[in-house]
Amino acid sequence: MSRVEIIGEELNGLGMTLKQIIETNLKVPDIKEKVGRLKGSLVVREKQSGISSTIIFDEGDVGVQNDAIERPAAFIEAGFLELADISSGRLGPVKALLAGKIKAKGNLIKLLKMSQALISRG
Repeated sequence: MSRVEIIGEELNGLGMTLKQIIETNLKVPDIKEKVGRLKGSLVVREKQSGISSTIIFDEGDVGVQNDAIERPAAFIEAGFLELADISSGRLGPVKALLAGKIKAKGNLIKLLKMSQALISRG
């Protein structure tokens, strides 16, 4: 059973937004199946404020926490507008990366797989 848990303290705005998008996406059978195969962590950082959240995928279960962990499988950094465009589906993560609108590090294949849970389907 897929679920999204808050790890640690109350989430910052970025973490809460990501949690809500993931919860909504887990209701879509195709996305739920893909998330069920993921294992790893993703740090998302908003560039101007430096606010970060970490998302931990564990074969169907997802945890969201404030701040960046030290060694995530993947890392993405972007401005607020770029993060909003990606999470809304207006801007694809690959296009954003190739256009230099976001910075990414780590396992880019995992990043692309994990990002599917973060793009709003509604």
